[in-house]
Amino acid sequence: MIWPGDGSVPDTAEPHVAPSPTLPSTEDVIRKTEQITKNIQELLRAAQENKHDSYIPCSERIHVAVTEMAALFPKKPKSDMVRTSLRLLTSSAYRLQSECKKTLPGDSSSPTDVQLVTQQVIQCAYDIAKAAKQLVTITTKENNN
Repeated sequence: MIWPGDGSVPDTAEPHVAPSPTLPSTEDVIRKTEQITKNIQELLRAAQENKHDSYIPCSERIHVAVTEMAALFPKKPKSDMVRTSLRLLTSSAYRLQSECKKTLPGDSSSPTDVQLVTQQVIQCAYDIAKAAKQLVTITTKENNN
């Protein structure tokens, strides 16, 4: 039996100590996923209301939340599933930002098809949500083993 605070072993009851040395705690991943989800909902609301000028600020908030979530994980995760999900998460966030920039007036020589851009924005948001959910599932499973 290890007594808390005896100095021999770090106290694993501390919230920032992950059960697995390679993966963050499930709680941290869930907290970041909730932040990402809230920002995605805001973006989808803007899309429904045709507030295209809100796309860029929304995508920037999503990108920040995605970057913070990715930073929870090791630079080179051992798990292929973690690597794949992180890649989908970060690449979709970059794609989202570039799609949202297409709504800027005068961004390209041809007129922007706002409907097409909106479809792409929604697809990127879906991919981000999917990747975040995969990371929650993976960390939950790994941390409970």
